[in-house]
Amino acid sequence: MEILYFFFGSGIGSLLFFGFFIYLIASTSSLKRRVSLLEAKMKNSAVAPSVATSNVNVVAPVVNNLQNTPQYIPPVQNNDEERVEISTDQFSKWLKEDWLMKLGAFIFIIGFGWFVSYAFANNWIGPVGRITIGIVAGILLMTFGFRWMMKYVSQGAIFMALGAGMVILTIFAGRSIYGFFTPLSAVAFDFVIISFIAFASYKFNVRSLAGVGQVLAFLTPLLVAGKTDVLFLFTYLFFVSLATMFLVGMTGWRELITSSLIFVGLYSAPYLLGLDGTYRLSADLVLNFVYAFSLLYLFAGMSAVIRSGVQDEKNEMVLAVLNGLFLFVWIYSQAPEEWAVFIFSAWAFIFAMSSFVTIWSGSGNATAFYAYGSVAVAYLGAATALQLDGAVLTIAFIIEIFLLVMIVSQLTRNLEAATSTAWLFVVPMFLSLTSIADYSNARDPFSEDFFVLALLSFALIVSGRYLISGSSQENKESPQLNSSSLFLVLGMLYLGYIVWQLVHIFMQATPDFATMVTLIIFTVVGLIAYFNGLYGKDVARRTYGVVLIAFVVGRLLMVDVWDMELFGRVVTFIAIGVLLMSTAFVTRKNKHEIQ
Repeated sequence: MEILYFFFGSGIGSLLFFGFFIYLIASTSSLKRRVSLLEAKMKNSAVAPSVATSNVNVVAPVVNNLQNTPQYIPPVQNNDEERVEISTDQFSKWLKEDWLMKLGAFIFIIGFGWFVSYAFANNWIGPVGRITIGIVAGILLMTFGFRWMMKYVSQGAIFMALGAGMVILTIFAGRSIYGFFTPLSAVAFDFVIISFIAFASYKFNVRSLAGVGQVLAFLTPLLVAGKTDVLFLFTYLFFVSLATMFLVGMTGWRELITSSLIFVGLYSAPYLLGLDGTYRLSADLVLNFVYAFSLLYLFAGMSAVIRSGVQDEKNEMVLAVLNGLFLFVWIYSQAPEEWAVFIFSAWAFIFAMSSFVTIWSGSGNATAFYAYGSVAVAYLGAATALQLDGAVLTIAFIIEIFLLVMIVSQLTRNLEAATSTAWLFVVPMFLSLTSIADYSNARDPFSEDFFVLALLSFALIVSGRYLISGSSQENKESPQLNSSSLFLVLGMLYLGYIVWQLVHIFMQATPDFATMVTLIIFTVVGLIAYFNGLYGKDVARRTYGVVLIAFVVGRLLMVDVWDMELFGRVVTFIAIGVLLMSTAFVTRKNKHEIQ
């Protein structure tokens, strides 16, 4: 109590308070310049069509740029080049602008703080008067700041932030020191003050002021309520989040969605970790709120993309990943075990539908599709992993990813999206390492490891061929190995390994003969694939042929020359040598085609 009294009744507290809000509002330093620039751009955009009729060559770049921008223009929107980033240089520029006014405000706050401290120490003002003075002074300062913003936005925003902070800290002191307010009344009063801040930020297009209001809104429960009822706390946080989404809908300031999610995540952390008995007992209730928050943030992000497209790819990815991670951790740690699979599957479906809705909306950017789709895939994988294990889990992943590739390709008609989805095959390929090791010593040709490898080979080959067939003619003729071709090559390599093992299992009595037969088969297949790809301009086949031939030659020179019997060595080396030399006749016959 004494510490609180010292803080609020001393010049030191006033100094710290003033410094804090200077830092938060420093980002408004160049607002007037940005507003002027924005107005100029809007005027240029308005006259562009009329100018284009008289001078097509000059205005064409402008028209093209306008066509590439989202059709929806929020009533208040800053461009990327006008976004504010707090830095040392910017802060110094902010100090130079109206420095006399800022210096005067700084000195006034210190003097006022010392006056209040002196008055409190001599009991000139009682507890009621102290709280009244603080609230009235803060409201007057906010009112003055609002009116001043009509002429000088940057200056007025400073006064508004200072006034709001003064009111909230006064209510905090009145409740914690004198017990004047109930938690509900204190929160309600602060919410009104913060709503006024949000209105001013929208009216005058001040992002930083909206950020200050959001920080104050989420700090209010800690300042005026303390450790309160969990239902009351998260209901308040939900209403604050709703208000934030409303402001985002009017302004397009999507970073407020991400920061709102971060604040809610921090408030939920003690309940997730179960820091004490009270937190642990309330975790189930908080989990239900987590579902509501995740739906709210998902809907807000998705609707923003549908309305105005993707404006900041990094923010869209961060929002989707944070929302998915926030929900994932809560479900994994707090959801009933018997319901976890169903819950993960349900949310996978929700995020998947959101990803398809964003790309079907014609936003012109696949970032949101990838972001929400990635979360959906992660949830589907979690549900599968909770239900299965071992070879069955690998098979399930193969089937799921193969179906995902087909579904994404058919629904989006986007080759890039389907190819990106196909990279999920890396997961079952990693899991298949166990099957590869086990199948190398197998006696049963058709064990579960065989089916894992055969299914993975089939999925990679079919997916690769499907993606290649859907690619453009330019990609087909490209001399570089693209992702689609790589999947096909990997699938053929898995198939080659299966053939090798099957031959050796069926010819266990004559391992050298099995090796000879297999290497000859690989050589023939490799040569056919190489020349077919060479003359057909198929990079995948040519690459696969080179890989097979390289494997055969490497195996001959590094392994079989030492392990095989002399007779088998002679037959194998001569047969493969003859096959390789015969390519000279094919090359000479079709020399003009190769060139």
